[in-house]
Amino acid sequence: MGRLTLLCVFALGCGTPEYRACEDMCKELVRDCAYAAFPTTDSCMQGCADELANGADVFGKEECILDADCDTFAIVECQNSYGSDS
Repeated sequence: MGRLTLLCVFALGCGTPEYRACEDMCKELVRDCAYAAFPTTDSCMQGCADELANGADVFGKEECILDADCDTFAIVECQNSYGSDS
């Protein structure tokens, strides 16, 4: 079983709105922006699951990141505004 499948089963639950928000955000960060902090989709999804577990607003963060249009400074501001404090 792959890491993404394990993440899906244990952390986010495939098909949940939270999973879809993380998936959309990770597609933007990894595929579209080639954001260095997340070199793979698995690393991004794991980060999103960890943040969700620590109380992050994944829906606000997803919208913010999609609106950031790959601007690194705007992405960092999304993390500061909507990410978890831990």
